[in-house]
Amino acid sequence: MKKFSNLISLLPCHSLEDFPVDGSREEAQSLLAAWTSIWHPQLIASAQRVPRWLSAFDTVSSEEEAEQYRDRYIQQHYYDDDVGGIEPEGDFEFDAEDFEQRWKDSLIVIPSVSRSVAFAGFEDAAASVGAEVVTDFKSRASVLEGLKIESAIDEALICDFFALAYIRLQVELMTRKLRYSSDLDCERFDETVLAAAKAAQEGGTEAAKERLQSAFDQLQEEKNQYYPVVADFVDSILLSDSLRAESINAELEGSVPKSFVATGSTLSSLAEKSPETIQVFADRVSDGSISFIAGPQHELPDDLLSLETVLGQLSNGLETFQETVGARPQVFMRRRAGLHASLPGILDGLGFAGVIYATLDQGSIPCSYSSSMRWMGVDGGALMAFGSMPLDASSDKSFLDLGVVIGGELDSAHVSTVFFARWPTQTCESFEDLKNSMKYGHVFGDFTDAATWFENVYDPGYGDSFEADEFESPWFEQAIASGSTRPVSTFVDYWANFYKLASVKSLVAILDLQDKEIENAALAQLSKIQNRIESQTKDWTSETSASVSDELDGLVQSLGTQLDCYAFNPLPWSRRASMVAESSSEKTGVVKGDGAIKLATMRDSVVELSGFGQLLQNPTNQIVPSELQQQPLVDDGESVLRNELFEVRVDRESGGIRGIHFYGVRGNFLSQRLAVRLVDLATREVTYSRMVCDSFEVKTLSPIASEIKTSGSLIDAEQNVLAKYSQAISLQRGRNVIDVLVELSDLGGLELSKSNYIVNRLAWSDESAELFCDIQGGRHAIRKPEIDAPHFIEIAEGKHRFALLTQGLPWHRRVTKKKLDSVLIAGNEKRRSFRFGIAVDSGSVMQQAVSEMCPLLIVDGKSPVAHTDKDANWTLHLANRNIVATNCLPVDDEDESLKAMRIRLLETEGNSGTLKLYCRRELISASKEALDGRHLRDITLDAQTDKDAFQYHVVEVEFAAREYFQLCLRWPKS
Repeated sequence: MKKFSNLISLLPCHSLEDFPVDGSREEAQSLLAAWTSIWHPQLIASAQRVPRWLSAFDTVSSEEEAEQYRDRYIQQHYYDDDVGGIEPEGDFEFDAEDFEQRWKDSLIVIPSVSRSVAFAGFEDAAASVGAEVVTDFKSRASVLEGLKIESAIDEALICDFFALAYIRLQVELMTRKLRYSSDLDCERFDETVLAAAKAAQEGGTEAAKERLQSAFDQLQEEKNQYYPVVADFVDSILLSDSLRAESINAELEGSVPKSFVATGSTLSSLAEKSPETIQVFADRVSDGSISFIAGPQHELPDDLLSLETVLGQLSNGLETFQETVGARPQVFMRRRAGLHASLPGILDGLGFAGVIYATLDQGSIPCSYSSSMRWMGVDGGALMAFGSMPLDASSDKSFLDLGVVIGGELDSAHVSTVFFARWPTQTCESFEDLKNSMKYGHVFGDFTDAATWFENVYDPGYGDSFEADEFESPWFEQAIASGSTRPVSTFVDYWANFYKLASVKSLVAILDLQDKEIENAALAQLSKIQNRIESQTKDWTSETSASVSDELDGLVQSLGTQLDCYAFNPLPWSRRASMVAESSSEKTGVVKGDGAIKLATMRDSVVELSGFGQLLQNPTNQIVPSELQQQPLVDDGESVLRNELFEVRVDRESGGIRGIHFYGVRGNFLSQRLAVRLVDLATREVTYSRMVCDSFEVKTLSPIASEIKTSGSLIDAEQNVLAKYSQAISLQRGRNVIDVLVELSDLGGLELSKSNYIVNRLAWSDESAELFCDIQGGRHAIRKPEIDAPHFIEIAEGKHRFALLTQGLPWHRRVTKKKLDSVLIAGNEKRRSFRFGIAVDSGSVMQQAVSEMCPLLIVDGKSPVAHTDKDANWTLHLANRNIVATNCLPVDDEDESLKAMRIRLLETEGNSGTLKLYCRRELISASKEALDGRHLRDITLDAQTDKDAFQYHVVEVEFAAREYFQLCLRWPKS
């Protein structure tokens, strides 16, 4: 190895105050490598001096370059607006003798970011005076490899010198960039480092470590003058199903506290591949040397799914952790996007102590201004959170100005925490330097695990809350980019199957209450079906399974025959629905009922059932032809659909809805069209196709229901046919919902993407109209154009409200103040049939949206018992219109003489109040529970009797706005 007289790194700055910290990963790696590589103890001992840095601006190597430097300096300091007269940072004149004296026999390391600053002839000129110039390197290892250093010094001791170099840089940056004056005794420090290098060269490892300890102590004394607080470092290691056990095992060695981030499915997969690794995990968790940061069982697109799915995935994940490693983690984190405003309350209800408020995937979450905060959800639930983005421990860019970041946090909050995130064994040189520095004290901070950090974190006593629509998901772009054939239908199918499963659960709960026989296999089947429904949203390549829907239909029929009724309302609130029966009768007219059947003909009927109510007879079986009364038709036979509430005018030219009109009120309130959205790649101009009707037909015409079917083409400005469509628009008396069924075809020549797609468009007249949509089941105001809403979007226009009941369609765009697009087909979507509704002046839009997605179950029990529809035919009735039930299932009670039902409820409108739940049967007790089943408090019951002498119990309990809560009801066995 060549002997050098100077060890120099060239930095692209005049002083450390303007040290660059905003470069790329590669530039940061090159900068830190240039700084630390020349601190090799063999180099220091050989040169007999400590490395230093010089400015890359001060590299004039010829008269021509001196002239360039002079012109550059004059332009910068005299002709610009900056104040002039500043002394130059280097000589205006070139002195060859001075150049040789400065650079002779030097080792000069030039990082990539400095090469554009240094003068072009410097490298050759420096080489000509005996200097060795090192360029074109990517890491410290490549610099040392090029130098071919022959040394017998212990490798671990060499790394300790590199750690000292890194800490020295960070202390200097912290001091200077935060405007403090350095009091470090540089001469003493240099002497200590030189003595340590000489001792290392001579084989005195312990002596070298003693002097290194002294050098670290001097740096700590310097730092503690301004920042005596020690920061916390959390090393979080990400696990995935694809990782090899060997790389994970490597991370289980060593004594530095670590936290492993994993989902339940990842641990299950690892337990199958490497049970030995799981055993080590369990042992290390038991002795407290590591902790886990838990995710759900699977990371699904939670913000587009039900809270039931979110809760179920979290609960399943915790169970998996308990089974595999013997402990339930106290800290939650998602690697994939999916944080939402309802999550704090759920996590708190499950017993979590903290959450990492960050996402390492795409998407956007509202910014927190503190690394430790109390994150408050929309329901008022809260828990402590780490609120800063974890730093990538595999990138030197994260470590370039680490000291400045820590100092800034200490300035503002007096505490500092840095979370590092990385894959197993994937680290950078600077991260290893930081870990090595811990051998000699805690100059900047100390490593701890996530669980310990949350145990000791300061609770500010107040919370940071964010609006629900501030959380932006990347699912639309990701689904289209994946090439999936079901980016839209993934969620349409999920919600259809979800509510069908919810209906079956309600049916099971009622049968259990009636002491009907339910096989354990049927209950186990429900759990398996739920897992299959949710797993189909796990990634964009998952294919939907038609068997799920078929199995649920089979369960409805097999279980429903045990009910002595014709139809069953699976929801615990009153609802009105239309029914269509097969009939060959030619008689027309309508029968008005005064019980559950409100209107009926030989074909159509409108019924109203209470919560978990039963329609005891087929409506058509109760019709006596002589009682049929002729009533005005709903449709006028041309292009208008009417009921007693409003009329719907269908456009014969386009085939869409031309307008919705109220009787006695002038003006059109809402219109509907289908269109193809196209974006010109060159000009970015957005155009929409026209909807042209070729066929107009009145399909159904009765005193209760009517339907108009249109079909035609979607054409562009050049009259090219982009797609074919057919659209059925139907309306019934007694209902405030317009039903729309769309069929699209002949899309062969249309290339669809995340910018080009087919939409359903709504337009309204008032540009001041406010928009609301469902986010995690709650009704929230929308202030952004991109809308994710699988249940509804409500348009509040004056004193009227119109709600698009989306039936699971997830993505919508407010393109102007008066227009809303709902994406039907985008990318490679293969679904061609879509159903949605338009609700007019809905009293409770979320309840109505759920009702439309959760139809009556036709069970047709064919009971031989004679009933009238005045009989008591309900079980539970929810009086609050702002609350929906999300789950209902029987549960095993400790007292075998009792039957128990667990029901979860969600407040949707943002209003607190008192829940009123009426129960037809005698209740023994009722209690409110945490989401994990822990008993919170008992509920006082009230017994009442109605006018028909039916006794019922009333459950009353206070609830908070947006609260997601759980009740347990208990009855005596019959």
